[in-house]
Amino acid sequence: MHNISFLQNENLPSFAQFCISDSRYEDLRTHFAKKTYRAGECVQSEGDTITHFGIVVSGILKAVSYSRDGEELCNAYFEEEDVFPEFLYLTGNRHYTYLLYVEKRAEVLWIPIFLLEEMLSADAGLVSALLCYVSQRGLKNQLYLNCLNYQTVRERIAYWIMGVRKIEARQEQEVHMPRSQRIFANMLHVNRSSLNQELKQMEREGYFRLDKERLLHVEGERLKELL
Repeated sequence: MHNISFLQNENLPSFAQFCISDSRYEDLRTHFAKKTYRAGECVQSEGDTITHFGIVVSGILKAVSYSRDGEELCNAYFEEEDVFPEFLYLTGNRHYTYLLYVEKRAEVLWIPIFLLEEMLSADAGLVSALLCYVSQRGLKNQLYLNCLNYQTVRERIAYWIMGVRKIEARQEQEVHMPRSQRIFANMLHVNRSSLNQELKQMEREGYFRLDKERLLHVEGERLKELL
């Protein structure tokens, strides 16, 4: 198998960083649009035509659908530096298949599709950054699905921590958690209060130390023993 050198550059900026701050796109940014949305606002409706790529500058968005009983089903969250609707567009779908709502007041940078396609055609580094982003997001989505193979809250937490460390190739004893515990609970399909209780109990037992949105001093070998 041939190695593709530009895909292996560890110093490559993220796709969002390329678009937001790379000096080569300074002139093109006059065509970008930055908008702020309040919590609860609907940004895109199901069936809307995809005309722009969005980059979350701050805040949190969520992709949702509704069951026939009116229950909200959250398909994905988009946090800082996340990109959407990446999977839809790259698989040839030109319309939103979900509702896009603001979970937490957010600022979004919108890039016209035609302009993004020009940028990608001219810059292999930008293509590499997008491929890396899409690959990592796909792995994280699969990680959440795999968590459901475990029955207890503790097992799901342990599996998620070990999985994130592999995806992000982290050797240090630190893991960044989702921006809110409610989001974390939703993605693990567990009750929020049960998640909170289990995290605190695992901290007391020395598996890690809770520090706001981080888990510090993660004991990887001990977590493996839970799985």
